[in-house]
Amino acid sequence: MRVSSRGDVDPFIVMDVMAAAARAEAAGRHIIHMEVGQPGTPAPAAARAELAQAMETGPLGYTVGLGLPALRARIARLYGDWYGVDLNPERVVITPGSSGGFTLAFTALFDVGARVGIGAPGYPSYKAILQALGLQTVMIGTEAQHRYQPVPADLPTDLDGLLVASPANP
Repeated sequence: MRVSSRGDVDPFIVMDVMAAAARAEAAGRHIIHMEVGQPGTPAPAAARAELAQAMETGPLGYTVGLGLPALRARIARLYGDWYGVDLNPERVVITPGSSGGFTLAFTALFDVGARVGIGAPGYPSYKAILQALGLQTVMIGTEAQHRYQPVPADLPTDLDGLLVASPANP
């Protein structure tokens, strides 16, 4: 069986760290998990109540591809309440996690072979997802004095896009 070269990406080392932490925890060590960006608290009570009600009152199945319209509208309204931003709900897309959102966004924005700049250090998944989609990643060195963000003077002129994000887990 032939295997695609698109899967030939750098390993996501955090999974190795997470496995080592789980082994240490199973051996009785107290571990403060800082290796992955997952919640350390339960979902908000209101969200759990809504979910429980939805599970009792209707069939569970696929939703609209971009997410439930009422949820998208509420998220758009939340941006207005919190940030004073007038956000059209049609610009809100619900995904089951950030990696799915990255894949949708990068696929919509770039064609195969496009050159996309990423600040280094950076979140490893960005590079892996871009490479798996057939995009060329251009690592751009960053400095603490610029909050680990690329600055215009460091940008190559032949980029098709630039990913600006926290160097930590999003």
